[in-house]
Amino acid sequence: MQSAARLGLLIGSSRPNGNGPGLASWVTQLLDARLNAAAKTLDIVRVDPTQPPHPFGPVVDGAKLPSQVPDSSAYASPAVRQWSRLAASCAAFAVVSPEYNGGYPGELKNALDHLYREWAGKPVVLVTYGGGGGVRCAAQLQTVLASLKMQLVADPVNVRLPSTFTGGPERVPTAGSYPEFLGAYVDAVNGAADKLRDVLLAQPSGKP
Repeated sequence: MQSAARLGLLIGSSRPNGNGPGLASWVTQLLDARLNAAAKTLDIVRVDPTQPPHPFGPVVDGAKLPSQVPDSSAYASPAVRQWSRLAASCAAFAVVSPEYNGGYPGELKNALDHLYREWAGKPVVLVTYGGGGGVRCAAQLQTVLASLKMQLVADPVNVRLPSTFTGGPERVPTAGSYPEFLGAYVDAVNGAADKLRDVLLAQPSGKP
């Protein structure tokens, strides 16, 4: 039996009591339903920025630039070696990130900047969120992902959060029923999933 390919889902923010975990759960549910409808061909691995192997904090791994590191074993830090192995094992990625002050969270940039070759050529789906949909965050991230030679397979999905989910007490839950406003974005996420499947099928491995 052929093993499933892996999709790494990067949660952009480590802010406590935020909407990130809930939106990541929602995106995971949609991707799983769309990509694994016929058979289990893609394992979705969520990457929590507060837990290993996420390299939380600044890039401090040795004197070499990540682009000069030939393989996972060559990183000086055991933590970054573990992060490298996880990223290298993924055939594709999804990024779920809020917009902070017109940009993206620093922990997401640090996670990306610890590595280089592990990202190259990998297809990626981008979902941003905020009061304005995270449009400026998405624009900046597209520049970063292009510099890492990643392949954005579809237009970013920009989820506009109601004010009660930004400055108010409501949050997107991690399980159960999701808020009604997310229904407006289901087709966009499903469309991105379909394009991701097409890209993966076109690769030599033929997954999923």
